[in-house]
Amino acid sequence: MLIVFDLDDTLIDTSGCVTPFKMKSVLELVEKKNVLSKGVEEVEAELVELNQKSRSSSEALFEILKRYGALHLYDEALSLYTAPLPADFAIQTTPMAKEVVQMLRSRGHLLAIVTGGKQSFQLEKLKKAGFELSMFSKIMIPEDSIKKPCYEALLREFLVLPSQCAVVGDRIPMDLLPAKELGFRTVHMRWGRGLLWKKENWIDHSIRELSELLEYF
Repeated sequence: MLIVFDLDDTLIDTSGCVTPFKMKSVLELVEKKNVLSKGVEEVEAELVELNQKSRSSSEALFEILKRYGALHLYDEALSLYTAPLPADFAIQTTPMAKEVVQMLRSRGHLLAIVTGGKQSFQLEKLKKAGFELSMFSKIMIPEDSIKKPCYEALLREFLVLPSQCAVVGDRIPMDLLPAKELGFRTVHMRWGRGLLWKKENWIDHSIRELSELLEYF
């Protein structure tokens, strides 16, 4: 079985660890530009609420800057959001993520990551969470976050059938729907932004922690 993981809010606790730190940095930048009509604490609360409801952090940043007439700062804000983390910044995995990955490998499964975003930032997060890149047979990072072509490429590279593949991710439209269209098994990770979506009838499995995968694979 080829098991494909999303990274954010699937293998690592992005919503609980990385996002708050990065959002605060962006708000400090915006505050220095004197474009806010409210106190930074109030705007931070708005941004947190927006981020919880948005499909991605970049979408939330766009919306908060639009709200305050500061879209001219979007590129600078996004660059800051994906800039390297401090050297001593520790990223938490979701519960037992590394142990589950190791167990699935020991059972003979092929493991891959398909995660959208800036490549250097995604790889940095993976490493800071304590994952060795060698734990995965393939890591693909489409900057546009469109995953279906990556899933198709994995089928060709590993010469597997869609029925021999599964995708694990938190975002149903971006992670799971393209996989389902190809005939993959789908596992919805109900963590972080993944809590925005209710389980669809076509999803094969819905889990709260990755250790539940061991019941299925």
